[in-house]
Amino acid sequence: MINFEISVLIDQPVEVVFAFLSDPLNLPKWQKMVAKIEPVSSVPAGVGSRFNVHSKFLGRKIDGVMEITDYEAPAKFGFKNVAGPMQVRATATLKTAGTGTKLTLNGQGEPAGMFKLAEGALAAQVKSQMEENLKRLKSVLESGAK
Repeated sequence: MINFEISVLIDQPVEVVFAFLSDPLNLPKWQKMVAKIEPVSSVPAGVGSRFNVHSKFLGRKIDGVMEITDYEAPAKFGFKNVAGPMQVRATATLKTAGTGTKLTLNGQGEPAGMFKLAEGALAAQVKSQMEENLKRLKSVLESGAK
């Protein structure tokens, strides 16, 4: 099992951060490994909504299905992968910090197949990738992207 918890301070109000973060269609804008995401249905994003996710990780193309598990504006957003080579659950909590937002991302992953064989090295890679993604998220939001 892979576990991580990382935080970042973003110089934007919590409502702005939540609105961007909780729209899965924004994932390719801040998560390096996500190439494309598409809704499974046309309903607005909320608990139970599913999305097809096309990613690339460690040089390998990965397709999966993401399901929103938590949607509590503007304080909490979470998802899990319900299909794909690694079962992942992540929850972001957001709190006002001065004029900005403290975002804490907590994640757990259960690798399978070839990923299971390299779980130790994979854990470090996943945490590093997520730290990079949060830096990118901070940059995108602080530059005023919507």
